[in-house]
Amino acid sequence: MSRLRLLLLVAGLGALMTSGPVSAVVAPGPEAEALPAAGPVSRALVILESAALAARVRTWSGTQHVVSTRSGEPHFAVLQVQHTPGQGSTVQVLASEGSAVAPDVLDQSLLSLLASHYDLRVAGTGACAGHRARVVEARRPGQSGPKALAGRFWIDDATGLVLRRDVVDDGGRVVRSSAFVSLTVGSRDDVPVSYSAATPSAGVMHATGQHLDDSELQVLVAQGWPVSRELPSGMELFEARMHDRALGDVLQLSYSDGLSTLSLFVQKGELPSSTSGTPQSVGGQVWVSPGTTERVVWSGGGRTWTLVSDAPDATVRSAVLALPHGPAHQDDGMLARTWRGMSRVGAWLNPFE
Repeated sequence: MSRLRLLLLVAGLGALMTSGPVSAVVAPGPEAEALPAAGPVSRALVILESAALAARVRTWSGTQHVVSTRSGEPHFAVLQVQHTPGQGSTVQVLASEGSAVAPDVLDQSLLSLLASHYDLRVAGTGACAGHRARVVEARRPGQSGPKALAGRFWIDDATGLVLRRDVVDDGGRVVRSSAFVSLTVGSRDDVPVSYSAATPSAGVMHATGQHLDDSELQVLVAQGWPVSRELPSGMELFEARMHDRALGDVLQLSYSDGLSTLSLFVQKGELPSSTSGTPQSVGGQVWVSPGTTERVVWSGGGRTWTLVSDAPDATVRSAVLALPHGPAHQDDGMLARTWRGMSRVGAWLNPFE
């Protein structure tokens, strides 16, 4: 991609992301409400549940911008997405500064985590891509001021789809934003279907690897695989998969607080010499590759660990610190070959996406 095109795209996406506190204008409405710590399901959660369902049962297509400033500088992707109920979604990457990224789509199965970790409220009204929207906020319990706001969702009044989603760190800065700049919506289908993730080029991709149920995961734990049910900052394990059995098992553990996600890839052996990234010290030496999703790689406990996440920096750092670290020995054998396959798997982390 030419430097001029990159500059033009960054300028066009600048309206989504800033390095300072959140500046999005939300007009407060009479429906604004806070979710109590315990009690009936709030109107905000009902709206989000309806939005997740709408994304699966409607026919829709649009252009989505995904921007991240987690590493202190913007990383972005421009995606053309088309969804047909019963067939899944096709994605074409129109532009991407870093590694491939999948579209941002609200996942219904993780809404309970969102409600358990955050106070939800309908904050008012707004607009996105020419559509009027209700704005739902996710707020950190017990916090006030800039530290309180953790995320915002713009829900289309007409179709119920999520038009935009922001993730905000505890300093009040938007660290990730995804928004449709154009959206065309067809008719609703009465039968819900599962959303399919994206591929780096146009096409449909289904989840890879073998899904592990709880009993299968317990067997792996008994065999010595390190499995944490929770990581710091409220990240809870919601899915486990096994990849690349032919070359050497790679265990994928997926965590979420309902707003951000984190995938942890674990495999036996030491770090391959082909590891890329910038060396940093986080509980030991790690290699960091920034992008719309950040990748952190290190060795510890006789295993190689790869963490891929769209969460704020503090969440990623606390997760890395909570996991084993050890001397950064390097391996040029089978692990390096397995690593190349795992790195491709690690480009996709997120049921939101």
